[in-house]
Amino acid sequence: MSNQRKLTQTLHQEIKKFLAKNADDAIVKKYARYFKEGYDAYGIDREKLQKKTEEWFKLCKDNYTLKEIIILCENLLKSGKYEEKSIAINFMIRLKDQYNKQLFNTMGKWFGRYINNWAHCDWACHDILYYFITDKIVSLKEFSEWTKSPYKWKRRAMPVTMVKVVSKQNKIKESLTTAKQLILDPEKVVHQGVGWLLRETWKKAPKEVEDFLYRWKDKAPRLIIQYATEKIPKEKRKRFRRS
Repeated sequence: MSNQRKLTQTLHQEIKKFLAKNADDAIVKKYARYFKEGYDAYGIDREKLQKKTEEWFKLCKDNYTLKEIIILCENLLKSGKYEEKSIAINFMIRLKDQYNKQLFNTMGKWFGRYINNWAHCDWACHDILYYFITDKIVSLKEFSEWTKSPYKWKRRAMPVTMVKVVSKQNKIKESLTTAKQLILDPEKVVHQGVGWLLRETWKKAPKEVEDFLYRWKDKAPRLIIQYATEKIPKEKRKRFRRS
């Protein structure tokens, strides 16, 4: 075993011991209802976890290379435990000044293998993936390859990231292109992401979005139409009912 892996495994074990020691079934029960796909968690107080995460990241930054931190993050994600995945995402957010195309590809692998709930997906989209786009580390064209992924959470990542892009940068055309690429996706979590994106885009360009929705109203999943039209006046919404 390499020294890199020994270092990361030692800290990973320390993290797991802390989480197991501070586990609380009441917290697990409190939040499990929000996760239809399952919630495999220790049940850790958020403030307590945030404080320890800051300590662990400082330890990593002072003593580990970027490669070692990425190895640790991958091992945390592999564990399947909710809080361990949260720590990995938190670490990646804190590495923003070191983002590069290789790390973007690593994120793509993680979205395919380890990201499997809406909370981690959307958090990573808005606080990690968005910056790969806005800092021009990868282009929207490169990112759009994710819409062809066999993994639903990776496909959802594109429209959810675009929610923040369109809200900050008015990328109307790019937003509608993303929605079109995924408008017939078979998965509910993707429908929700596309509908959310269209709703956000409507705030910036109502006519363009309404025209888009009208063209797709008879083919698009109803959940997309429902989410997309939530802010449209009730009488006007009738226009988007199926023929």
